[in-house]
Parts: sequence; structure tokens; C-alpha cells
Amino acid sequence: MEGHAELIALQRLDETCAQLQKQGNYLEALECMERGLVLRQHFFGAESDEVWNACKTVGEMCNLLAMTYLQQEDFNMVLELLKKAEILTERDLPGRAATYNNLACYYRRQGKLHPALQYLQKALKIESKLTNVQNPADTHINACAVLSQLGRHASALEHAQNALILLQEELLSPPGSDNAGAPPQADRIAVLAIAYHNIGVEQEFLKRYEQSMLSYRKGVEVAERYLGSKHAICVTLRNSLIAAKKIAAKEEMKASTKAAAGRRTGGGAGAKSTGGKKTQRRAIENDPTSAGDKNEADRLANSMSSELTLQGRDPAAKK
Repeated sequence: MEGHAELIALQRLDETCAQLQKQGNYLEALECMERGLVLRQHFFGAESDEVWNACKTVGEMCNLLAMTYLQQEDFNMVLELLKKAEILTERDLPGRAATYNNLACYYRRQGKLHPALQYLQKALKIESKLTNVQNPADTHINACAVLSQLGRHASALEHAQNALILLQEELLSPPGSDNAGAPPQADRIAVLAIAYHNIGVEQEFLKRYEQSMLSYRKGVEVAERYLGSKHAICVTLRNSLIAAKKIAAKEEMKASTKAAAGRRTGGGAGAKSTGGKKTQRRAIENDPTSAGDKNEADRLANSMSSELTLQGRDPAAKK
């Protein structure tokens, strides 16, 4: 009789939780789900499939809420929810990888780049062992941004290139597949454009100016074709291409001046460079708390996938 009453209570909790989610009351829904999890442990046993499936669902809700609170910069709540999700995803490897990705975003927003990188590396390690990963390119893009901020531009470029390869595989469905012939989703095209942009950024850091301009051009082509010329990412790509052309022209002029001076002095030290502004990048996060067009550039990542990153130009920065 007692077990029957508990089962009825669990069913009512599930119904209440579903209703709360429909109403958008996710924090109340989470509290309801946690009570349901306790009841399931008592009714089905702590090691039952029923309980572990519930853990997965509660973990997903924790991640969703954590990203919402990250937008509001309620960092204490973010960390509390993500640590809870880390425990709940013990047997849910995709969920654990998403949690690590979100923890990386939390630490990056706190300016703690080394912990952020460590969590991204953990996420990548998990994803490398999974056969079916949702949006695997996104973790590489986030890793690119963190590594770039740490000044590790060769590694950052490698991650951006890995992201590009994965996105091309994702978007170019082979003939006969379920998605063949279907138009690509705009949010994933936006991520592809971000990958091209971040590759261009890292190539500029490495003084590969011709390659960087090519990357920006490809990004502009993709963004204009699928997102429209007024899309925030398309505007950023065009601006980066223009700025990169100016930097490349200045570098070419400096090299020519130095070579001419060397010839005049018989191969001596040459004229002193007048310099000019160096172009550096910093990461512009793709989450709704970033500056810019919230309806365009900032809402590209799904709720579980944390912050994608569009590398930004900072012409006044010094190396």
C-alpha cells in the first residue's frame, strides 16, 4: 500500500514538473525533479535504470539553468548547478562532456583561463571516445578561444581547423543520408562562419597574412550566402578582412622599406621601422551576455553547449 502511494506521488510530481517546464519555471521544475529523483531511489533502488535515467534528465536541467544564470552573471548559482550536474552525469558521458564545457565557460568568464582549458581538455577526451557526439566542433572552438587568450596561437589554430573539419562533415551530408538535400541550419552555418573567422585570427597572430585573408573571405562567402549580409557575424568577418588587408599592406611596405635600406647601406641594419599598430585578437563570446547583437551573434550555441567564441580584433593592443 505504501509503495502504491509513493508511485502515485511520483506520477504527480512528474506531471507537475512537466507543467512547470511548459510555463518556463525551470528552477521550480528542477526542485520538483530532485524530489522525484529521491522517490525513484527509494522506490526502484539507487542503481536502477529508472534512477540513472532520471539523473540524466536532472543533469540536463542543471546545465540549462546554469547557462541561464551565467547570462545573468550569478556565478555562485552557476557553479552550484554545474557541480551538481557533474555528480548527476556519472553514467551519462555526453552529459558529463557538456557539463565540463559549461564549467570551462564559467571559469573563462571569471578570467581563470587555466581551469577553463583543463575542463575543455576533459570534455575533448570524453568526446573522443564517443561514437555519436552532438556538435563536437563547438568544444574545439571554445578551446581555440582559451588557447588564444593564453597566447598559444599555434594550438589555437589547430583546434579551429579541427572544428572546421568537423563542421564540414556535419553540414555536408553524404547522398542517401537522412539530411541529404536538406538546407543547413542557420545556427550551425553561423558556427561554421565563426570557425573560418577564428582560423583567420590565429593565422594573423602567426603572421600568415595571405592565409588569414583567404580564411576571412571564405567566412564572408558562407555568411553572406546563408545568413545574409547584415548578419552580425557577416559584418564582423567583413571588417576583419578589411583590417587584415591593411595590416598585410603595412607589413609589405615595411619589408620593402627595410630591403631598400639594406641595399643602400650595403646590407647593413637598415632604416628604423616606423611601426604601426599591431593587430591582436581577443575572444568575443557567443553567449547572450556578450556585447553586440543579442538576437544574431550571441545566440548560436544551444542551451547545453555553452559559449561558442568569435575571436575579436583589438587594433590598439600591443604584443
